Amino acid sequence: MKAPAESRPSSFEAIFAAYAVVATFALGYGYWRLATRQNEQDARIEQQRQEQQAAVTRLQREADDKRATDDLEIQVISLASPHLSKLRESGREAATSQRIVSAAAELLSSKGRPALAQMAEKIRVETAPITPPGAWLVFLATLPGEDLKLAEEVATEKLRAAKDLGTVSTVSIYKTRLKGRYVVVLGDPVGRSAALVAAAEARRNKLSADAFAEPDGGWELIGTAPFRTETRSASSN
Repeated sequence: MKAPAESRPSSFEAIFAAYAVVATFALGYGYWRLATRQNEQDARIEQQRQEQQAAVTRLQREADDKRATDDLEIQVISLASPHLSKLRESGREAATSQRIVSAAAELLSSKGRPALAQMAEKIRVETAPITPPGAWLVFLATLPGEDLKLAEEVATEKLRAAKDLGTVSTVSIYKTRLKGRYVVVLGDPVGRSAALVAAAEARRNKLSADAFAEPDGGWELIGTAPFRTETRSASSN
């Protein structure tokens, strides 16, 4: 028995129903895509906000660091300034001032502020004694660069020994540039022949068993003996 005609869906109703399903899906998909894009846009905006905030924080931190370094530079230069004039002098007090200036300059240079180091170097260059071209020095002793007191004691003792031998001369302390050592030098810079003769005489007179001559490397003159020294205790000996 056949169903009544009006109970069966017509072709138009079937198409309309299919269209409704498709339209509902398309509308739902469209809403989903819109929501997804909105979420992506919100995520990008949040990322940009975080990046901008990080940039502002970084700039603020750099400004604070620069301000702190500026304050440090002013304080260190203020402390070192009274000692700059002693870069031209010799002796124990001057050597102490030179170490203070050197430490202060090294600290500021490590912070990217080389002004004090440049100023100190300029003072040293302008006040350094002029060494004749081809000058040689007579070395009596080579000592570690971190023990100026020991170098002063050795230089003073070498001067005393030279006077006992009847040798009228000077004994000075230089600091080498490459290795930063202290060297005890007999006399002033002289020519090669004179330096070789003086070194041979120093060895012969037992002023220094290993005295030798070497070309002046443009080293820094620290001071000239005698220095005020303190007697080392028996325990230190």
